[in-house]
Amino acid sequence: MILEKVKIKQQTMLKKILSVLIILVYSSSFAQHSIKGKMIPAKKYSWAILYKLNGVKQNYIANTTVENGEFAITIPKGSEPGMYRILYDNNNNKFVDIIYNKEDIDVEFHPEYPLQLVKFNKSEENKLYQDYIENIADVQNHLDSIQVVYFQTKDTKEDKKLHKLYTKDLEKLATIQNTFEKKSNGKVAANFIKASNRFYAKNLIKDTNNYLKLIKTHYFDYVDFDNKFLAKSSLLIDRVMDFVMYLNTSDDLNTLMELRKNAIVTSLSKIKNVQLKKDVIESLAYTFAQQENITLVNYILKNHFNKLPVALQDFEFKNVVMDMIKTTIGQKAPEILWKEKGKEKSLYKLKGSKYYLVVFWSSTCPHCLRELPILQKFLEDKKEIKTIAIGLETEESRLAWKEETFYYENFIHILGEGKYKNSYVKDYGVSSTPNFFLLNENKTIIAKPYDVKALKKIFENIKSEKKK
Repeated sequence: MILEKVKIKQQTMLKKILSVLIILVYSSSFAQHSIKGKMIPAKKYSWAILYKLNGVKQNYIANTTVENGEFAITIPKGSEPGMYRILYDNNNNKFVDIIYNKEDIDVEFHPEYPLQLVKFNKSEENKLYQDYIENIADVQNHLDSIQVVYFQTKDTKEDKKLHKLYTKDLEKLATIQNTFEKKSNGKVAANFIKASNRFYAKNLIKDTNNYLKLIKTHYFDYVDFDNKFLAKSSLLIDRVMDFVMYLNTSDDLNTLMELRKNAIVTSLSKIKNVQLKKDVIESLAYTFAQQENITLVNYILKNHFNKLPVALQDFEFKNVVMDMIKTTIGQKAPEILWKEKGKEKSLYKLKGSKYYLVVFWSSTCPHCLRELPILQKFLEDKKEIKTIAIGLETEESRLAWKEETFYYENFIHILGEGKYKNSYVKDYGVSSTPNFFLLNENKTIIAKPYDVKALKKIFENIKSEKKK
């Protein structure tokens, strides 16, 4: 009887202990953590926004104010481990990427150089990864330097010295990699440490073409495209972009196009995850559209985007990219139609000018209101230039736009109703104001100056060319 009572007490006590342990485990898994950030030196930034990276997408998590360069963000309970991004300068795309794995984070960084000058005061994951990056980068840079010198040397004794240094550094590199892979075992950082490893030949290579061929062949050796943490970071897409853009280049334009097409095929062949493949295809298409590379944009859309499953084809994205390349230099400018005193008018029916300047502006844009008077002053003695000014306005700003137009009598004024929601904006791929397009007499786009200062420079160059 006594033994039975003891057993019951022991079982009751065990249940209580287990209950406490379960509560502790549960609460630690769903505890709230925070990110403290400090900019050194402090700059005048107002907001810090936290996103969880998901390939090319950024999922909003939270935001907070920045005071004297300092901020604190509470991470919501149950947030998944992975790579997160703190964006504090949207205009210049300035951010700090961090690993979150259910721990508090304290980070200091230089706001102008957040990728180079960053220090983690708290966070085992980030301290470990940062320590790895700093250690491995030194050796990798030294190995690269030795190889570059080896390309150029013709002295046998010097070559032997370089071989010894190279072999020694290779051993050091392997030690650092193995050490940090062991240290990071079981951590989120382990995924990024393994993927950051790089291929190096066992011996130095004299021929640059053979070297480049070997590097390209083994470029993705340590990249696991099926890794869920890597797929939800920017690392995989960055690695593909580097491979396509920097390892495949040539001074000959036709050769360059072929190299990059082959590099795109090679990269996409490594990716089994269809969603990731879609993200990479879109990133490449958008990058080449920004570079106004019509050949590669059309190649990617036709040979890769159009072959994605229909459900994954983002036709809105495709239209955006197609709109971007409509206004590349050398292309015919999109038509502009408007009514003037009840009569139908057209850009392509305008005659008698050597140049046509299409200006997108807004009466609510301070930069525009500063630039337009400067533009008018510059054009005073430029009778060969006809200006078409399209005002992007809302119903509320329409009256202010009309009043502003009276200051610029020599411009053709067109109202772009709905601000950015009109056909003019869509056709010219405009996302900000002011925006300038310089056309020749045939309405071909010959330049897209950023501002009036750049426009002046263009005409200075034209004038200099005429004198030659």
